Amino acid sequence: MDVTTMNKLLLAIVVAAVVITGIAIYDNEEHSEIATNSGEAGDASGNDASLNAARQAFWQRDMASAENLYKKITMSDVDNINAWGELGNIYFMQSKWKAAAKAYAEVTLKLLDENDFPRAAYMHSMVNRLDPAQAGRINERLRRLQILH
Repeated sequence: MDVTTMNKLLLAIVVAAVVITGIAIYDNEEHSEIATNSGEAGDASGNDASLNAARQAFWQRDMASAENLYKKITMSDVDNINAWGELGNIYFMQSKWKAAAKAYAEVTLKLLDENDFPRAAYMHSMVNRLDPAQAGRINERLRRLQILH
């Protein structure tokens, strides 16, 4: 990859991180409200604590711990869009392009499930640059959505 392409990709990742952080804030507010209304505050706080621990490890630049914590979260809560996105960022920072693409593809697929097409389109373009095979998974989902609508 040449320097210009790498700079563009890095800029795209930074923007994606901002988007994912926005999703995290929105998602955390929504989960807090759901937990309060359903009486399951313990479950929500457990997920929040795990995500916060992973973020703390990331901020301390302990990428191995952060990666392991995010993996645990995504295995126990496969729909946790924040954990998938932040795991993708960890992989990207470690130059693990295919792993980053896979995590970002999960984010994209979940955004499509939520009918959040603008953010899904942005993430899809990033995945396509990192690993066209992962973008193929998204393309297949888009074809199925088109058939259904």
